[in-house]
Amino acid sequence: MDSPKAYLKKYWGYDTFRSKQEAIIDRVLENKDTVALLPTGGGKSVCYQLPAIMSEGCTLVISPLIALMQDQVEQMNTKGIKSMMLTNTQALGIQLDNCLYGNFKLLYCSPEKALSTEFKLRIKGLKINRIAVDEAHCISEWGNDFRPAFKQIKNLRTLLPEIPVLAVTATATPKVLDDIISSLELEETCLFQESFVRSNISINTLFTEDKFGNLIKLLSKNNKSGIVYCGSRKMTEQVAKILQHNQVSSAFFHGGRTASERKELLYDWLTEKTKIMVATNAFGMGVDKSEVATIIHLNLPSSIENYFQEVGRAGRNGAPAKTFLLLQQNDKNRIRDQFLGSLPDKEFIRLCYKNLCNYLNIAYGEGNELISNFSLSAFCKTYDLNPKKALTTLSYIEQEGVFNLIQYNKQRATVKFLLNQNQILDLLKDQSVTSKVIQGIIRNHDDVYTSSFELDLERIVRINQVSFKTVIQALKQWHKEGNLILDYAQTDIQIQWLVPREDQYTLAPLLKRLEQHHQVKKEKIEAMITFAFSTDRCKQKQILSYFGEHTFKKCGQCNALECLPKKQVKTAQIQIKNRIVEELQNGAMSLKELDQSIADYTTFEIGETIRMQLNSKELLLTDTNKLKLNI
Repeated sequence: MDSPKAYLKKYWGYDTFRSKQEAIIDRVLENKDTVALLPTGGGKSVCYQLPAIMSEGCTLVISPLIALMQDQVEQMNTKGIKSMMLTNTQALGIQLDNCLYGNFKLLYCSPEKALSTEFKLRIKGLKINRIAVDEAHCISEWGNDFRPAFKQIKNLRTLLPEIPVLAVTATATPKVLDDIISSLELEETCLFQESFVRSNISINTLFTEDKFGNLIKLLSKNNKSGIVYCGSRKMTEQVAKILQHNQVSSAFFHGGRTASERKELLYDWLTEKTKIMVATNAFGMGVDKSEVATIIHLNLPSSIENYFQEVGRAGRNGAPAKTFLLLQQNDKNRIRDQFLGSLPDKEFIRLCYKNLCNYLNIAYGEGNELISNFSLSAFCKTYDLNPKKALTTLSYIEQEGVFNLIQYNKQRATVKFLLNQNQILDLLKDQSVTSKVIQGIIRNHDDVYTSSFELDLERIVRINQVSFKTVIQALKQWHKEGNLILDYAQTDIQIQWLVPREDQYTLAPLLKRLEQHHQVKKEKIEAMITFAFSTDRCKQKQILSYFGEHTFKKCGQCNALECLPKKQVKTAQIQIKNRIVEELQNGAMSLKELDQSIADYTTFEIGETIRMQLNSKELLLTDTNKLKLNI
């Protein structure tokens, strides 16, 4: 048998392993229980994918992230490594037969699917050589993305007592690690833990009254790849437009864009055609791009775990990278309102679940393995529900393993022409956009004159080089004129039901844990606020301490006061102070106006100097919240 390095070279093209990868793989190949804590970009997936290739049988990979599993399956199959994922689109028995007789090396599934009765009945015959638990922090109720089904993975070990387990995660506190080991009932566990130190990444916080202005300032002189994280889909679009207006190469990415759009956008960014991707926090998961030099957050993430994963997408090539978290004082209230203000109580959860089942016509005892297309906005409008609170509630229910939520944008249109072929062709003699769209539909669909049919919208958009909006407008126009019947719907969420509807029984575990859920959420929000608004202590030290890695060594790169040379701090403060006095001699100014006038220094440095001047009464605030000299 060839060595692991030979397989690494053959399938991944690398000559050497990263950090602890080789030691982990050697341990896994010895068929021993293992826990691997590798930060984002540490190559966790290789630790179970490579041993799977080298071993007889099939490795079972349990993961909570459908999109990530799909990406990994596609990547492995592209390399010639037979891999599959269990889905709800085909009978489970048929999929398991395909796995058994198809010589598959990797079998991916959700924990809920792995714990289903049929799967457990078949598991002994599947020639499973080991179980890999990805995103293992989901096991712990103290983790960032707790999934109760993960707690039951140990039941598979009862069925396969001789099968070893590899648990991998990128973010876990000491408490969560202990939970992982005990919940999986790992024996003689070997823990491989890589330091969270990212010495090539500078982690900075900038206080500013003008986030967009500072964003442009940070990116306008930068010609390298970067990511700008925003708190909403709408904001990604707004920010991308602002950057494009200021000649910054950028595009926006979120779950509401079509699959073909997301694929094209990702390709453009990976190939450097687009430099800056403005995105919601899901972007970057499973994406391997080593040259990211800048990451900027315009909104506070919901936890230090999420924040560290996102900044960890920078500098994977080892080159220097900078990250910035742009802050305003009211961001504290915004994050509390966004993530805590929408926390549902027991009655709202019951109501939301009942309304959802009724809305999708899920009867009692039914729903298992059903896939439903769902519009959140339409649902909330029907039952007069707060969309933010409703989505939070659905996410809570998802955590209990009731269903999987896949956020995406899907437009569906079914058409039936009311005119014969000659009548339609007569209407298409002009060169209008509408005629172009209808012609494209006729050319690319069969039997359009005889019956109703579902449009391949993405194909029509691609072939005609027009937008989805243009296609739908053309169809609506022809519908209005009586030329066709149009049945059009837009969904933004797909729901994969995992258990039958049993209202009280289904929700009981979640309702029992609700108070603890809320408490964990509050603690993580407050930890994030403390981290963000601390100006004295080194940012990297704060993160390391959170994950149980205590060090007295400062990074020397961030803009915390601890990391700035005292001489530099004092000199800069004197220079900034003189500039402020100079600017205010002509009259009172706002902090934003001063920040724009003093372009040589960061918003953080200017703000700190102003704070000291206010404390010493050198500066005063006017009734309109402007700064003036105390003379």
